[in-house]
Amino acid sequence: ASIMEGPLSKWTNVMKGWQYRWFVLDYNAGLLSYYTSKDKMMRGSRRGCVRLRGAVIGIDDEDDSTFTITVDQKTFHFQARDADEREKWIHALEETILRHTLQLQGLDSGFVPSVQDFDKKLTEADAYLQILIEQLKLFDDKLQNCKEDEQRKKIETLKETTNSMVESIKHCIVLLQIAKAVAIHHRVAVSLLQAT
Repeated sequence: ASIMEGPLSKWTNVMKGWQYRWFVLDYNAGLLSYYTSKDKMMRGSRRGCVRLRGAVIGIDDEDDSTFTITVDQKTFHFQARDADEREKWIHALEETILRHTLQLQGLDSGFVPSVQDFDKKLTEADAYLQILIEQLKLFDDKLQNCKEDEQRKKIETLKETTNSMVESIKHCIVLLQIAKAVAIHHRVAVSLLQAT
């Protein structure tokens, strides 16, 4: 499940200095765990972890190897071996943060209907629309042949109601098409995130 692991130094306020730690970034869990050594990691004795959902990465331009992660009003300071190493960590961390922050907003794939679901609803809506349009034609025919005022009023009322239903369904179809486009876009974004 981990997408990245390796050494980083972490600033500790207790020792007032940089401490070497072995870090493991778990993409699926959205956690950055750290251990006092790789050996300790193998034995599963974790020193601590940083939850990445909703976290923000900070970069100091003055220095090409340090960065920060701020989450839940706490800021953690890290130091990579060099600029390239820092770049790799930041890229992996930002993807993990993005994925888990999207989940937090309920946009994870579990909440997004499939394209087939949208197509099915669009087909249904279109079928209702056609039925109502046929109905409007029938009302027009009846109105042309209608002699009684009372009957005419009833048909006109029905026609008005049907007309507003037609407008509502047209509006629904437009909204479904927009939602379908958003769902497709989201699926592409999620699959890109998962592929990297």
